[in-house]
Amino acid sequence: MDEAEEVWRPAGLDVLQIIWNDAADYGADGEAPEGIPRGIVQLSYLLRVYNSAMSGGLGFAVEVNEPFRLKRAMDAMQYFGLADLAELVADLIEHDLEIYHAGSRHDDLETLLGPQGGALTRAFRVKAAERPADFGLE
Repeated sequence: MDEAEEVWRPAGLDVLQIIWNDAADYGADGEAPEGIPRGIVQLSYLLRVYNSAMSGGLGFAVEVNEPFRLKRAMDAMQYFGLADLAELVADLIEHDLEIYHAGSRHDDLETLLGPQGGALTRAFRVKAAERPADFGLE
């Protein structure tokens, strides 16, 4: 059992919740350490933008994330099969990351994510089941 599992398992979290938490931490730090599996890295890119949007709105996410981070998140959305979310981010980029335009699209983001970001959670769990090696699960 690795360090993260030693901390999280007693709290009743399953391995995918532990992976999610690790990816969120990497996203907050800005980069995943060398050697982290591809799926976890992609999730970290997506969660960096998602978490900033959930904490301050889509305009805030555009304001605090550099364009390359938004492009990474867009690619991660494609990786997870979230094409509609990727199109939303592409629209933000096409509008030169204009904060007011991004703010006007926040309701669209919430609609695409569903209650409590359910679409994102489902997409992650489906991808982990399809490609366990991408998440260090094999």
